[in-house]
Amino acid sequence: MASILTNASAMTALQTLRHVTGDLATTQDRISTGLKVNNAKDNAAYWSIATTMKADVAGFKAVKESLELGSGTTNTASVAAKNIVENLQTLKARVIAGQTNGVDKSLIQNDVDQLVKLIKGAAADASFNGDNLLRVTYSNDGTAKDKNVSILASLSRSDGTVDPSYIDFQRQDMRVESIVGKATIEQQVDSTNAKKASIDLKFGAPGETFIDGQNLGLGAVTLTITKENGTKTDVSVDLSAQLYDTDLATTQGNIATAINTALTAAGGDFQVAFTGDNLAFTDQDVNADGNFTAQVSGLWVGSKESDAFGGLADLTQVDVVNNSKKSLEVINKLLDSAIGKASVIGSIENRVSVQNDFVSKLTDSMNKGIGALVDADMNEESSRLQALQVQQQLATQALSIANQGPQNILSLFR
Repeated sequence: MASILTNASAMTALQTLRHVTGDLATTQDRISTGLKVNNAKDNAAYWSIATTMKADVAGFKAVKESLELGSGTTNTASVAAKNIVENLQTLKARVIAGQTNGVDKSLIQNDVDQLVKLIKGAAADASFNGDNLLRVTYSNDGTAKDKNVSILASLSRSDGTVDPSYIDFQRQDMRVESIVGKATIEQQVDSTNAKKASIDLKFGAPGETFIDGQNLGLGAVTLTITKENGTKTDVSVDLSAQLYDTDLATTQGNIATAINTALTAAGGDFQVAFTGDNLAFTDQDVNADGNFTAQVSGLWVGSKESDAFGGLADLTQVDVVNNSKKSLEVINKLLDSAIGKASVIGSIENRVSVQNDFVSKLTDSMNKGIGALVDADMNEESSRLQALQVQQQLATQALSIANQGPQNILSLFR
């Protein structure tokens, strides 16, 4: 039926043109954005998954930044720790050389002192972005304040929550900090000099190094007493519980009392007293000729890690001139300790590197997954665009022909 009021053919052609135009607009949008799912209306399920995963990818980028910062910190510490171990190995060789009679021990000690300075500098310089894994700070009660370190390593999503995981480890104190100086030891038995040994303990002014009630960080004072008849007595005095008590004089008095009690129990050959920062051991016994009859050797003041003592604090007492045997004993322990600490840092450095590589690969994998859900196939869209353009032209022509229908009715009335 022909009608001038209702043009069914034009309506059909128009609907077809609108549909083709809509599809063409969708294809052009995909080509311009590169996405087949650009918002929730395109595909709500895929859009929701992709949006959540994009948030996770952003989180992993932050994780990677944390790991890269951790990598720089651990790498710096590892390089410094390795340098410290190498210098300790060289220092040990110098101390061994100092055990030989007939060598100029003062020249060897000069080398030792320079190596100690290098080690001290390496530990102090092992800082990356202000963080030094070879330095630990302590509270006044002697406990470490910042020994534990955590590096953000990963994120895991479960039941709508995101849980972070960390690489946890401890700083390895390799500072060469000590309030104790080298011991001075006189090795003669029959001597007119009553003062056989001394050592400096610099506690500092009140409130400067220690505050009232603070643990001093001391360990055991050890020494060997050799009598005129050749008998030897090893003395060890545990000072680990000693606190800074009221003032410097009281603190020094408490230490002297503890050491004198042990010396009396060992035979009473020596007594100690402070003169300023100097703790001096004085022989109490003389022989028939009026000479003093005992000697001190191997004098050493032990310590535990604290603000006043670094992890390699004993290096400050290494002395091949006055105390070569004890120095060799201590340097062996320090080298073993430094190797252990360097191994810990190296292990963490490797773990951070491996985790950083894993997070990079994981992020790439997640991006591929997101792309598979929402990215447009440009080859497909290109072909589709050309087909839709042809369809649009044909639909336009069909609509034009359909619109000519009412004009044809006029010819029936001529």
